[in-house]
Order: sequence, then C-alpha cells, then structure tokens
Amino acid sequence: MSNLNIQDILFCAAFSGEIDKLKSDPRIKVFEAGIGELEAAINLQKYLSDPNTWKPKAIFGLGSAGVYSWIPRKDWEGKFGISKVFANYQIAFLDKKIRLPETMTFRYEFPELNFPFEGNDFVESATNGTGSVTLEDLSPRALERIKGEALGFENMEAFGLAKVAHLFQIPFGTIFALTNKVGPKGSEEWKQSWRKHSDRLQEKIISYL
Repeated sequence: MSNLNIQDILFCAAFSGEIDKLKSDPRIKVFEAGIGELEAAINLQKYLSDPNTWKPKAIFGLGSAGVYSWIPRKDWEGKFGISKVFANYQIAFLDKKIRLPETMTFRYEFPELNFPFEGNDFVESATNGTGSVTLEDLSPRALERIKGEALGFENMEAFGLAKVAHLFQIPFGTIFALTNKVGPKGSEEWKQSWRKHSDRLQEKIISYL
C-alpha cells in the first residue's frame, strides 16, 4: 500500500456526475476540469496557478475509459483501470491520414507515482489520451501501434491533465471506470453503463478513507 493518502490527492473529473458522491465528503478534494483534452488542461492550469489554491501531493484523473480490443473483455469488465503512462495518439495519425509535427510531445510517464489502491479490482495499463472518441474498429496498423505501446485505455481528458501535472511537477495518475470496448458501439455502451460504474468507482475511493 502506498503512503499517499486519499486526502492528499486532487481528483479531476470531466463533469459533475463523475464526482458527485465524492463531493459529499469534505476530506476528498475534487475539481471539475471540463470535457476534452484542451478544456481540462486549461482549467487545471488555471486552478494550480492560483496562489490561494490548495496544492495536492498528487493529481488523479477520475472518470471513465474505453478499452482497446487487444485486451479481452473478461480481463477488464467490472474492474477499474489505473494508469501512470499517457500518450496522445489520434487514430488518424496512426493510420497516417494526418500529419503532426515530430517535435510534439506524445507521451508522459510518472513512474514515481504509487497508487493508494490495491487488489484484483484494478487493471493497470497505459492510457491513450485522444481528443475524441474512437467510433470505428482500429485498422491493423493502428492496433499494432496501440498494442505495441501497451495502450489499453482511451480517455479524452487524460493527456491534457498529464501535460499540466508534468508542467507543475506533480505526480499524476488516473483511475477509471472501464465502461466499454473502443469501437463502433462504444459510445452507446458508455451511455448505458457510465452512471452505475461511476457510482461504484466513487464508492471504492471513499472506502479507502
């Protein structure tokens, strides 16, 4: 078990429904960062730049994630995902349909982070922080790259939050409700499942107090 306490962490969610249960406990620090990589990054940077703001010992992205097809559903369904490695690969980029400058940073890692969670309920993998939700099956080229870099999860806010945490030299990780398989039916599966899985995730965090 890590010596990092839940009370030392700032939990950043995309929208209020992902932190509504946590808000009821004053010992837990939460922040609604906004939806999408850019909005989440800008809002977290504004929050941390305020000299009157409480400074956390670690920042955790909290919310939901899709799971790429190379991880069998039986290995993740009903569990929570944790990450401390974050990439920013648009699927069209991996398929060479768009070009991005080679000077851009596409990966952040936080190896010094020790999660205050343990047990068989948690699956650890790297997260691909895309700017959008992938609504098609991955091509063989994209799937090979995703699998090769052990990117198991997809989430829209993770990379933006990781970038800001890196800038402020604050350890960063994520804890996700694993709601759906990435692909054509992912969005519908998320809509049907995120609420119950968010409740489970928030209750799990509260149990560690």
